[in-house]
Amino acid sequence: MKDVPSVDFAALRNPVLPGWYADPELRFHDGLFWIYPTLSLPYEEQTHFDAFSSPDLVTWTRHPEVLRLKDVGWSSGRCAWAPSVLPAYGSRFMFFSSGDGDGIGLGVWHKFDRRFVEPLRRPFIGEWPFGAQPIDAQAFIDDDGAAWLYFGGHGRCVAVRLRPDLNGHMGEFHLVTPPGYVEGPFMFKRAGRYYFTWSEGNWSNDSYGVAYAIADNPLGPFERMGCILKGDGRVGTGAGHASFLQIPGTDDWVVAYHRRPVGDADIHHRVSCIDRVFFRTDSTIEPVRMT
Repeated sequence: MKDVPSVDFAALRNPVLPGWYADPELRFHDGLFWIYPTLSLPYEEQTHFDAFSSPDLVTWTRHPEVLRLKDVGWSSGRCAWAPSVLPAYGSRFMFFSSGDGDGIGLGVWHKFDRRFVEPLRRPFIGEWPFGAQPIDAQAFIDDDGAAWLYFGGHGRCVAVRLRPDLNGHMGEFHLVTPPGYVEGPFMFKRAGRYYFTWSEGNWSNDSYGVAYAIADNPLGPFERMGCILKGDGRVGTGAGHASFLQIPGTDDWVVAYHRRPVGDADIHHRVSCIDRVFFRTDSTIEPVRMT
């Protein structure tokens, strides 16, 4: 693996991406930081995904149209939402939402075309298990190599084990909905414990926020511990749909999320931001201070 670049947190400036982008998933792979976001536009204009790479979390390069819904035959061609990308097997696997309930798709990186291609020609997940809308997938690989997919809208969250080759899922669906859950699940692990985060409230107003739970296994049970990210009328409103990342080689953590500029009432005017995450000595998370 390439050397991990140092991060100058004092140099971070929000928003980190130019333009209207929401639901940013922050990853580190191939020696770079990556953000995979949603185009924050009216639904019919959400037809593809862009990606952004950075050596330092400050300077970002846009990679346009890394997946296009027009190339996904089963998709309605609108509502490209909330991608989640896992680097594995020398490639990248993207789990993405298409349509308002069409399903969750799988894209695999094609290095020659420099975009994700959809190999299955069908939804990766097309059903609504336990009434969970198949949107907002997040892929998580545990320390033992087990891969899980968390997803769900309409107030329900489901987890399912992924096959070792990531091209399918296996076993039963598990209902893991914590109190207050609405959408946007994200799982990460620190010091042997599982941190499950989600968005609650309404994405279109300042009731939106991010809450979390801590558990001893990837299926919970998840008891809500509190809200750690919410709007601030002096900085930004409608803050939510977060992803968390440990800076490799350190115990420094950051959160990527979206918010609206102060005084901007357009529900689609969301910008992607990054701020620091701090843990208390008892392993709980301090409320995030938006900058």
